[in-house]
Amino acid sequence: MPTRRSLLLATPAILAAGAVRAQALEVKVSLAAPFDGSNAAFFLAEERGWFREAGLRCTFDSSGGSGEAVTRVGSGTYEFGIGDINVLLEFNAKNPGSAARCVYMVYYRSPLSAASFPRAGIATARDLAGKRIGAALTDGAYRIFPAFAATAGIDAASVRWQYGDLRLREAFLMRGDVDAILGFDSTMYFGLVRAGARPQDIRFQYFADTGLPLYGNGILASKRMLETNPDAVRRFTAAAARGWQAAAADPAAAIAALRRKEPLTDVALETEKLRWLIEKQMTTEESRADGMGGVRADRFATSVATVSRAFGLTTPIAPADVFDPSFLPSMDIRRLPA
Repeated sequence: MPTRRSLLLATPAILAAGAVRAQALEVKVSLAAPFDGSNAAFFLAEERGWFREAGLRCTFDSSGGSGEAVTRVGSGTYEFGIGDINVLLEFNAKNPGSAARCVYMVYYRSPLSAASFPRAGIATARDLAGKRIGAALTDGAYRIFPAFAATAGIDAASVRWQYGDLRLREAFLMRGDVDAILGFDSTMYFGLVRAGARPQDIRFQYFADTGLPLYGNGILASKRMLETNPDAVRRFTAAAARGWQAAAADPAAAIAALRRKEPLTDVALETEKLRWLIEKQMTTEESRADGMGGVRADRFATSVATVSRAFGLTTPIAPADVFDPSFLPSMDIRRLPA
């Protein structure tokens, strides 16, 4: 039984722990997809207590894509999110009074693409002209398609659209209702494989291959959080960065955390999806040299100018209106595993 002295000695620690719990800031976080391998790093960070250590209590919600995630954060109904920085650019240009910021880059090569089967005869991006394309209105790939079309020389008006929920997109292609679908390469690839497609039959036309120097998904923070609680933004970003670093080092651990969050997870498939993202979107010459989280000023400035022109934005927007590097954590948790 503890003595009065031991209780007195323990009191400061107990009070401190209680204070952390009492003061934990509740924040809502919008993901850019359903609970899957693409967001497993957040659940790994949550499970290992890194958000709790940062004084945060996070509620993670799935979404219908980057368009929805950006709108949630931009409107202030969510404090944080992960979404496509190019979708954020358009939102901020049109809503400068509620502009959010990307504070940590995750995808250094944009996964935005059009997927098709050989039967559609789509060998180049220009072959998408006049085709039937399936898309989700809230998805980043659909929002950015006009920029892709402009740089690829596609007559966007000739495209025949079939809209549906993000989770129905692959079914459209499998049934032959459309010639191609838009989205993240990994999401579409694994969705099609799960539906019975042969991997060798899946073709991609990447937006980035048409001259769009695109970055992809990053961590977003709302205008209110940036202005009223910048320290919480730094703490959230650092905890999430630890999660991404840990997921890159041990994808199996990240997927195990995901499965405990979502028991119906297909472990093998989601592990392969996460490895795909790590190898194809996160790990590039740039991220290896500079660490995760930041952007290169010259490349990003070119991207912002190119996407702004393609969107036909009438309100000028500067790179600093979209990405804020001042919240980046220390380099030790930004380095990719060797």
